[in-house]
Amino acid sequence: MTSQLNVDTIKGKSTAGSISIQGEGSKTTNLQQGLLKAWSHTTTHNTLADSLNISSVTDNGGGQSNDTFTNPFANTTYCINYGIRDGGGTNDDRLVMSGSSELFSTSQYGVYCVSTTTLNDADFLFLQYAGDLA
Repeated sequence: MTSQLNVDTIKGKSTAGSISIQGEGSKTTNLQQGLLKAWSHTTTHNTLADSLNISSVTDNGGGQSNDTFTNPFANTTYCINYGIRDGGGTNDDRLVMSGSSELFSTSQYGVYCVSTTTLNDADFLFLQYAGDLA
């Protein structure tokens, strides 16, 4: 028999961030800690194609941009995961990193797209952010 639960809000009984769910076997995981808190999909010249918790993407010049979060993180220890897709050529291998300390904060993440030693825009850039929201 299939069950269905329809709710608008799920909140922990003792505290708001205390919902544990059973994972594999007898292990449990914290629901809030296991969710992505923000992500962005940008295209060439940092055009925002789709996102979650991203209010804007600012193009700071070739290979440089920053994602601004709608709801900020609680601290700067959040984790970033990225993926890049390029159309071909010599710019396929890239490194994404925070460009400078003023663009790495609880409210935004500065991105440098580097191919070898050159900053340049990617055709598609996918960023995922996990951590605690403020």
